[in-house]
Amino acid sequence: MNRSLALVTTLAFAAAMRSGTVWAGAPQPDERSADFAHVCKGGSNKNGACTVATEATDCPKSSCVATTLSKTIKGTLTLIADGNVRDWLNGTAGNQALTVILEVKAPDGSKQILAQTYQDLASPSSAPLAPSNVIAIDLSEDNVKNLAVDVNGLVFAQPDTVIATQLQTLFSSTGAPVIVEAKDKTVRFADHSTDNLATVLRFKVKLQFLDPL
Repeated sequence: MNRSLALVTTLAFAAAMRSGTVWAGAPQPDERSADFAHVCKGGSNKNGACTVATEATDCPKSSCVATTLSKTIKGTLTLIADGNVRDWLNGTAGNQALTVILEVKAPDGSKQILAQTYQDLASPSSAPLAPSNVIAIDLSEDNVKNLAVDVNGLVFAQPDTVIATQLQTLFSSTGAPVIVEAKDKTVRFADHSTDNLATVLRFKVKLQFLDPL
């Protein structure tokens, strides 16, 4: 595989790791949380509007939390990063793609599997891009490998419009579906960054509908 290529990127559900990791410079969870309305959890200004940056002033003796529009929803998120997309019939390779699979249980009890594949259609050998407020760096096979050691960096990440709309339909919500918890202890990881197979990362998440600004 051509390792000089910048490998796969994106996904509305992918986001930056914490400060001090390879994700430095990309949006951090606290920065992404600023996309949503916040209120004081308690204290003299309980339920009053606030921002995380001015929490001490806005929420005396309390904390500033995102405004939630639903209960938490349990799910399983799988990221499949492939820097060597192949033509099964002809065997050609070299293009890049990222597939995202989200498994949730709908309110009616049905098990739902939502999947989408991302690629730079104008230049398939280049890394596709996500909105910069979600992720500002390539989500390559190597970066998926780094993400595996700290999936909590995905907190407050949002899916793209197609997956988000389907979640809103399933759960009858107009809010923005957001990852509010990513569980390190549930990580399953297959590193294929040095061969021709795709690298796979799977872990449990909790989603919640938040009130966007």
